[in-house]
This record gives sequence, structure tokens and C-alpha cells, in this order.
Amino acid sequence: SVPSAMPTFLPTSMLSSVPSSLPSRMYSTSPTISQSPTLSFSPSYSPSTYSDLQRRDDMFLFAARLSGVAALFNTTSPQHLALEWMIRKDVMKLNVKSPNFSQRYSIATFYFSSTNSGRDEWYNCGANFLQSSCSDESMRFLSSSNECDWYGIRCNENNEITDIRIRENGLTGSIPKELGSLHSLDFLLLSKNTISSTIPTEIGLLSNLEYLYLNNNNFVGTIPTSLGHLDKLVLFSIGNNNMNGTIPGEIFNPTLKHLDMDDNNFHGTLPSEMFTSSLNLLN
Repeated sequence: SVPSAMPTFLPTSMLSSVPSSLPSRMYSTSPTISQSPTLSFSPSYSPSTYSDLQRRDDMFLFAARLSGVAALFNTTSPQHLALEWMIRKDVMKLNVKSPNFSQRYSIATFYFSSTNSGRDEWYNCGANFLQSSCSDESMRFLSSSNECDWYGIRCNENNEITDIRIRENGLTGSIPKELGSLHSLDFLLLSKNTISSTIPTEIGLLSNLEYLYLNNNNFVGTIPTSLGHLDKLVLFSIGNNNMNGTIPGEIFNPTLKHLDMDDNNFHGTLPSEMFTSSLNLLN
């Protein structure tokens, strides 16, 4: 029998990195995944056709390349919960050939990550309508509408996410590394929440990012040197958090004009790049 902790969407042909002791047929017809009340999935669900099985295989393998197999094996992880939702609950029924599959998976992972895997809820437009109000149900996260219509999300003409603006909305938990796959993102505003993670290094993959507001949260750890790859960054605000370590010189690109690092636990001397590279720094 399949262990109760095993994800219910594992493909029939497993990745080479999966331990050989795992059974070759990984589908379970009796999922035991624990979810928050409004996000729970029907325990009687089972793929009924080959196309269903193939869709699940493909979706798992795609998500594994983005998130890693270990995260998907963890039945309480945001990545697992997001993929389960897309496979079993999302009425869009996307597959890996859908243009917005990766984007919808990444932003769903963001939702679960910033609600402590569904244990908490946002003030506005969270998935649980009993706990989170929303003036327009099409704006509710994990609703049937396109993710471009969800609360705080803006997209360009190609339906690629360009803005995430979710300020003072009760976000907890962490920022997932999957946000780094939103390559058209140029504005990320998460101020005045209670996010308590480190800043994922994958944020440095957002090559179009211009504005990064992470101030007034509970972020910990050091500033990733990967943020030095953000060569379009104009504003970086990390004030009023619990960050520590030294300030990396890599972040001081010529484009940077506004920098807020107040009320953290940084130490050491100011990097020379602050005075040589970011000559346009205003404050």
C-alpha cells in the first residue's frame, strides 16, 4: 500500500532521483492529505482515464523541475498543496501545455506559502470565503478566474504577471522561490505583513524587477547577493525587519535610486560600491 504521507499525484514513471524502495505505481485512490476546510479535496477522487493519468504525470514532472521533488513529496508544503489544487480542484483544468500553467502554479504556491500552508488566512480575498472578505469574488485567490484578475495582481497584454501589490493584508509564512519564475514581474509590494522567512535567492532571477518593497515584515537572514543581478532595480525597501549580516556590495547597481534598510540588525562597514556604483542614490 502507498504510505499515507505520499503525495497522491506522483507519476507512474518516477524521476530517477526517487528512492528505489518506492512502489512503481504511485497513485492512491484514497488521498489522505490534510487541508484547510475550504481547500480540502474529495477523498473519492481518482484519475479515470489515461489522459487524466498522463496530465498528472506531466504536471508533477513540470512542477518538480521548478520546485524540486522533495517539496512535492512533502504533503504539507505550499508546493504540494498548490499542485494538488491545480490537479484536482482548479476548474481551469490546465495542463503543462497551457501558456499560463507555470504562472498559475507559481502564484498558487505563493498563496499557500504566505498563509502557512493554509493554516492562516489573508484579510482580503484569500481562498477561504468564510474567513476572508472580498468585494469581487473574481478577485479571490484560487477562484475560477484567471490569475491576472486575482487580488493585487496585474498583468501585461500577454497575460504575464507584472505586478504583485499585496500590502497590509495579513500575509504570514514565507516567500516561495517559485516567484523567481515570474520573469515579467517588475513591481513586488509586500509591505506591512508578517512574513517571517529569509529572502529567497531566486528573487535575483527577476530580471525586469524595478521596485521591491519588503519593509515592515519579520524577514530574517542576510540580503542575498543574487539581488545584484537585478540590474533594473530602482527601489529596494527592507526597513523594519529582523535582517542581519553585512550589506552586500553587489546590490548597488547604477539604476538603484532609493534604498531603505532602517531598523534591522546589519553590522560591518558600508560597502564601497555604495559610493562608486550607485551614484544616483537619492535616499
